[in-house]
Amino acid sequence: MMKRIAVILVAHGEAETESFFENFSMIRHTLAHAGEVMNLPRPLQLVASVVGGVKNKVTFRAQKYRSPQNRITRQQASQLQEKLNRVVMPHQINFEVYSAFHVTPPFVKDIVEQTSAHDLQLLVSMSPIDNQLTSGNLQRLSDRYALVNAQRRPVVVHNFWNDAGLRQVFLDHVFYHGKTVNGSVLILAFHGTLVKDTKGEVPMFHTGLKEMQEMGSALRNALLLDPRNGYDSVEIAYLNHDVGGTWTKPSLAESLKALSSRGAGNVDIFSCGYFSDGTETILYAQKEAAASSVKSFRFIPCINDSEAFADFLAEKVAAVVAAESS
Repeated sequence: MMKRIAVILVAHGEAETESFFENFSMIRHTLAHAGEVMNLPRPLQLVASVVGGVKNKVTFRAQKYRSPQNRITRQQASQLQEKLNRVVMPHQINFEVYSAFHVTPPFVKDIVEQTSAHDLQLLVSMSPIDNQLTSGNLQRLSDRYALVNAQRRPVVVHNFWNDAGLRQVFLDHVFYHGKTVNGSVLILAFHGTLVKDTKGEVPMFHTGLKEMQEMGSALRNALLLDPRNGYDSVEIAYLNHDVGGTWTKPSLAESLKALSSRGAGNVDIFSCGYFSDGTETILYAQKEAAASSVKSFRFIPCINDSEAFADFLAEKVAAVVAAESS
């Protein structure tokens, strides 16, 4: 009998329009999500959601901006569906690939319920960095689901941060899109994290700092050693928020300021800490870059729906399915 396997790609999720209510809901869910590990009182979450919803509505309308993140995640799911059912074990397994999100519909828990009758469910964390709010949240969902469902619990697919195959995809991606000139610099940008809470203490939850540092170091070294490399230097920076305490350094703005003081004229920025472009990597990061005194900067797109990334995901999923079936 052919097995039915649900592969659920789970991204953070972003509002897709300028609608106040859509942006309010997205921010409210995001802050509730973060409030599980940070000290974010509910009244503060509500006020921030209202203010953020209004701000996004005004900003998105003025700049004619729409986040592509959810659309890209759906495209990634569509690509993966085609590759799995056409190339990987097409006669033994029927793969059904879904896109789901932590803070926007369709929510991951709803898709897990919808696919509960499948022989196997895979929750693919669409973030290269493991922490309590990405793969950790999926693992908690899997644990809770196992307590109320007699069938096999969903399997979380993660550990992308130390995957040599993904590193190679990133290398090829950078050298395909990057156009280096003499004196150029590459910045590898990650989603930042807390390093100290509001009391000056190290956070008690899994922040992913170690994973970011190790991924950044490995990718930086691989880029510098690659014979295709033409960058004078490769730097690491973080796209931070301003809640909960002290965040990772240097921020993108701080990194650009330091590079400008060193006379760097041409800077490429690659947000390797994300699998898809969104508001942080497009709107906010470009605003910081535009405000800097760096003479010339250019953004290399996230890995998004590239063919190489789809091939990598298909191989990753196939390997997990083989391991679960053995």
